[in-house]
Amino acid sequence: MLHLSQKDAAIFAIVSIADLTEQWHSWVDDVFQGFPWQTRQPVKENWAASLWPGQLMPSNEAWSLASRMARPLRDLPADLGLPVPPVFDRCTRILTQADEMAAVALYWQVVTRAHAISTPVAAVSLLKTAIAHNPDIAEPHLVLAQIALTQGDYDTAAAHARIGLDILSAWGTAWDKRIAWSGWVAWARVLLQAGRTRSWPENLGGMIALGMVS
Repeated sequence: MLHLSQKDAAIFAIVSIADLTEQWHSWVDDVFQGFPWQTRQPVKENWAASLWPGQLMPSNEAWSLASRMARPLRDLPADLGLPVPPVFDRCTRILTQADEMAAVALYWQVVTRAHAISTPVAAVSLLKTAIAHNPDIAEPHLVLAQIALTQGDYDTAAAHARIGLDILSAWGTAWDKRIAWSGWVAWARVLLQAGRTRSWPENLGGMIALGMVS
C-alpha cells in the first residue's frame, strides 16, 4: 500500500483541482450524467451524446467539486513550502452545486442571448446575480465591464475588468471554455485599458479594431 506524505497529498490535490477545472465543462457533465451507468453506454448507439465539445458551456459540477477538494488545503503548514491556492477565499468556502448551476444558467442566458433581454439593466442584474452565486468566475465581470463601457460608465468598467483579470490570474484557467484562458486574459486587459483611458468604439465597426496594435 502506497503512503503519501502530507506534502505529496497536498500536491496531488492541487494538481487534481487544476486538471478538473481546466478540462471539465458541460460535455463532461453530459457524459457523466447518471454515473456510472451513463459512462457504460456504447458510443455507437449514443453517438450524439459523444460529440465533443458540445455546447462548451461552463460545467454545473466542476467548481463545486473543486471547492470540496480544496477545503483541506486551507490549513497547509508553512513548513511544507506550498502556498494555499488563492481560489474559494483561500480554500475556506464551499460552493454548492445549486449555486454553481444558478451561476451557469444566469450567465449563459446573457452571453448566448437565450433569454430576451431588452435592456442593459436586465443583463447587468442577471450577471450580478450569477456572481453572487459563484464569486470565483471572472467572465461575468468581463461582460459587465463591456456593458459599462457601452454606457460610458468607465469607472465601473475598469473595476469589473480588474476583478475579472485578478480572478483569471488566480485560476490560470477559463471558466467559459469557448475561449482559451489566454484569450480571456487579453480581453480583460483590453477592457481594463478602455476603462482607464475612458474610450470605447461608438459604432460596431470599431469593435473589430480593438485588438489591433499600432
